[in-house]
Amino acid sequence: MGQIEFFKLNGTPKEDDELQFSVEVFKNGKFKEELLKTWDGSETKYQDSFISFGISDIENDGHSLKLIIGTSSGIATTIYSNNMKSSSFSKLVGEKVTLEKNKPVYLAAWLGTTKNELSSGGGENGELPSGIEEAELTFLYKVLWTDKETK
Repeated sequence: MGQIEFFKLNGTPKEDDELQFSVEVFKNGKFKEELLKTWDGSETKYQDSFISFGISDIENDGHSLKLIIGTSSGIATTIYSNNMKSSSFSKLVGEKVTLEKNKPVYLAAWLGTTKNELSSGGGENGELPSGIEEAELTFLYKVLWTDKETK
């Protein structure tokens, strides 16, 4: 694993609530798509449960990255091709953050550029980080407390 951040989760969602985990992709500061959207549907109580977000370069495959989300119910991965020359990876929460319903919390960020300089994109309170408008490619690991979606 190239870079990984772990987070501890505590709480008990109501029966008609769920936690969603995903990676939001931004290009040149603009939202492009959501990847790896997963739900911890069967999980009803989080007691020191770990979730994680990791990124690693894939050798022998050009400039591809493997994005990995770990939740208490398993892992989700995808491959994302890019041509970035420099990048930064940072945690976006510095201490305990309380989830609010329908308000995303951004836990970690990977920022990439083809240029020679890049802002770190850090943060401490789980909000959308500064600096993503300067990056050509950004991955944001997000958790969202919401009503259960009917699937």
